[in-house]
Parts: sequence; C-alpha cells; structure tokens
Amino acid sequence: MIKSYNIQIPQHFNSPSEMELFSILQQLLPIRFILGIQDGIEANGIIAGDTEAQKDVAGITSLRLPLSAKRTDRHKQIETEVKFADDPDVPFPFRGRTVNTKLTQIRPVLSTRTDEKILAASKQGPIWIVSKVNGIKHFKSVLPLPSISTEQNFSDVFNGECFLELLVLLEFIREISTGTAYQHPPLRASFIVDDPNLHWPSYGYIDYRKIAARAKKENYHVSFATIPLDTWFTHGATADLFRTNSRWLSLLIHGNNHSREELARNYSEMVRNGLLRQAIRRINRMEQKANLRVCRVMVPPHGACSSEMLAELPKCGFESACISAGSLRAHNQDEPWIKKLGFFPSEMIEGCPVLPRWGLNGNVKNSLLVAAYLGQPMILRGHHQDLKDGGEIFDEFAKFINGFGNVFWSSMTDLSRLNYLWRIEKTACHIKPLGMNITFKLPNGAASVVIENPGAMVDCTWQIVSADGNVHKIMPGEHLRLAEKMGSEISIERNALSQLQHASVAANHNSTDTVLILRRLLTEARDRLLIS
Repeated sequence: MIKSYNIQIPQHFNSPSEMELFSILQQLLPIRFILGIQDGIEANGIIAGDTEAQKDVAGITSLRLPLSAKRTDRHKQIETEVKFADDPDVPFPFRGRTVNTKLTQIRPVLSTRTDEKILAASKQGPIWIVSKVNGIKHFKSVLPLPSISTEQNFSDVFNGECFLELLVLLEFIREISTGTAYQHPPLRASFIVDDPNLHWPSYGYIDYRKIAARAKKENYHVSFATIPLDTWFTHGATADLFRTNSRWLSLLIHGNNHSREELARNYSEMVRNGLLRQAIRRINRMEQKANLRVCRVMVPPHGACSSEMLAELPKCGFESACISAGSLRAHNQDEPWIKKLGFFPSEMIEGCPVLPRWGLNGNVKNSLLVAAYLGQPMILRGHHQDLKDGGEIFDEFAKFINGFGNVFWSSMTDLSRLNYLWRIEKTACHIKPLGMNITFKLPNGAASVVIENPGAMVDCTWQIVSADGNVHKIMPGEHLRLAEKMGSEISIERNALSQLQHASVAANHNSTDTVLILRRLLTEARDRLLIS
C-alpha cells in the first residue's frame, strides 16, 4: 500500500475553485489536503500565504502562494514569456527553456534572498523560487492556484496553453512524495495521419515512399489510421513499401465505415459488438491478402467515442484507443472519469487503455512539453492536407521531440505496450499496468515484481512472460521472485486478453449501407483530386 501524504493548507483556502482543484488532485495522487492544524494529523507539507509569517517551518517542505488578489482576477490570463533556469530543481523537460504561456497577472515579482534560487522568471523578474534549509526545500511563487470550475477537469488547467500555475503545485507535491512516487515510462512518440488507404502509392498530398524516406532521415514514425471499409483492395507495391519500412511506417484502425459519430451513437450492445467485429474481420482479410500487420488500436472518426463503445473495444480484440482529452469529454460529459483526464501516461476507461493525441495547430510545442513531463506518449495527428509541403511539418516537430533525449518512435501497438507506472519499494519493483499488454524493462537491483491493478481494472489477474519463455500467473499484490534466467525484460498480460482476442468473430455479419460506400468513394476521390 503506497503511503498517503498530508498537506496542510490555510483555513481561507476554501473557495469553490480551490476545493474543486484539491478534490481532483486527491483522486489522482496519494495526498490529502488538511484545512489548518488538526490534532492527531501530522503534516508532510505546508502551503502558506504570502502575507503570513515568513519563517519557514523547520523540517517540513513548504510552498508560499499569493492570497491577496481578488478571486475574480484569477480568470484574467495574459500570454507571458517565461524563462526556466537551467538547474536540477527545475523539472524535465522545462529545464533551461523559454516558453510562452498564459499566466494570471496579480502581483509584483518576487524579491530574492542570497540563499534562494530562481526557478522561473518573466521579463519583469522572478516568479518561482526555492531555498533549502537543512536539506528541506521551501518554494515561493507569485502565481495563485489555477481557477477551475465544477465543469472543468485536470487537463483544463494543465495543457499547452496554461500549465505553470499548476506545475508549481505539482512539483511541491513531488518533493513531498519523492520516496514513494511512481516513475514514468520512457519517452515515446508517433505521428498519426487520419483516413489514408493503400489503394495507390499515394493518398492526396501523401507520397508514402517520400514520407518513409523523410522519417528515416529525421528519425520519426508515421502511423496511418486506415478505414476498414477501404480495405477491399491493397496496392501490392505499396504493401511491400510498408513491410520493408515498418520501422518508420505503420497502420492502425480508423472506425469501421467512417460514418458520422459511428462510435458515439446510442447503440445496443449487440450492435456495438457487431460493428467492431466487422472492422476486425475487414482488417484480418486485408492482413491475409496483403501480408501486412495492422495495429489493433482504434482511432474513432472525429474523436467521437462513447464510454460504452470503449468498454466494448477490448472484448473485440482491440488493444487500445487513441483519443484527445477534448474529444473524450465532448462525447462523455456526464461520466465521472472526466474529472481526472490528462494526468496519467494513458487513461484506463471502462477497462480500455486510451492514449492521448494532439493536433498540429495551437501551442503544440508546449503540449509536447506537458506530455513529456507527465510521461505521456507524444502523439500528433493530422490529415493529408497537413503534408502538402511534403512533410516539413513532421520534420520540424520531430526535431523538437528528439531534442528531449532518447525518444522511442514506433507503431501504436508498441506505444500502447509502454504505458505503465512503476516504483521501487526496497527490492520489490511495483508495476501498475495502464494497458492490457505491457513490455517492461526491469530496473537494476529488483529482486521481485508486484503488479498493482489500476483502479479501472480491479478484478483483473495477470501473467508475466519472461525471456526464458516461462509464463508466471500472478495475483495483484503478490510478489514474483525474479531469477537471472528470466532476463531483463518481461511482458505483462491481462489474463482475460487472450480469451477476448480469440473469441469468435464469425457472428454478426453486418451489411454496409450503399450510401456509406458511395460517400467514402467520393471522399477518397476528392482527396486524390486535390493535388491533380
């Protein structure tokens, strides 16, 4: 059981916005916010106001925030240039960077003592600083807590447009819980292009051969979300190109017929199941005829996918879905899990892993910084029109992403299998899978493995496949002793996965409306004629 940490907050930190923020963070992290001093409760950290006594509490990490601003001022945000110090106390990947982000402008900058370090500054002066007394860190910031309404969620206050106000608080919490905090997966990334098929060596502005050459040169991977309805024909030479360039190119699944909100409608369970199994049958047929492999990852058309459809995806052989936080909320507004969207490396919704993705417009680089900070896969999506320059936009963002360090670019199957959290407790490696099939590299010094169920998969059991080929069935919380012959990398699988993937797909032979077929043919013709 992971330790829970108590954070003492001032009695007047009790506005609806502040209480909403504290409630969300308590659902995401092993923390509890305590109003004022309470008998019998030991504080592990303290948040204080900037007007309170300046003496730091001995032995307890603290964070001082402004309290004097009017509440209404917190909604006024201004685009601000912020320079982060190139210092180990600044979190990766912000360290040493200059960014433009929206900030609440409420008070003058900080004055610093000789024992204080500047972590971030605007053009006016320091806005986030830290000092250390007897090894204990004490943070100060001019930024108030982010304003959040009851209709908003985590990703509304921590995203590419605005993140610094909450980053200050998250780093304070990380400092408190550093001994038991979870570690993230390695950096990983992919581009996704929605809609293309393999009917020809090109699709609209996309020339597959040129994209493969650029991806190889600049070190990135492009995943094409293809529509199962389009798989009636595959151009042989194009299939060969994908096979021989699988390091740089791959395929995944984009709906079934690509009809309007086809994965978000109020279907019966039988209709949902039939639609998804038809998609799988079509993909299976393409794979057999063209000798290709398509990732069992669903990208819903226009991001529209219901909670009920997400629950059905694993039952029909899908490994995960890839949907933006905004699209998830737009089509599932009343679901309780909406509040926590955007914090974990991937979401676990109704037992289905959901990877995030972002468009190619807006403050994309900040979105990538936030994703890297949270351990999320950096997945950017577009359409063939975005590549009318031949792929320069991918080159530019790939260069930025690769600047983070050693980034693993690969297919959506590989990225799905790198979604987990882990921590070391003595010599036991605790792993929390955020997927149904995980590939995990064991850290040095680990003597045993313990699987922790994510909250959405409380009834699961798991099996671990080691390098020697042995399968070890394991219950959540059970210690599996590691042996040298097991190797340094293991696969972790949810036991129900194999049964679901091999379930019969012969039933529910759906017919396809002629209108849908005609609509798709006309859309493809339009895309191809754009460049003629």
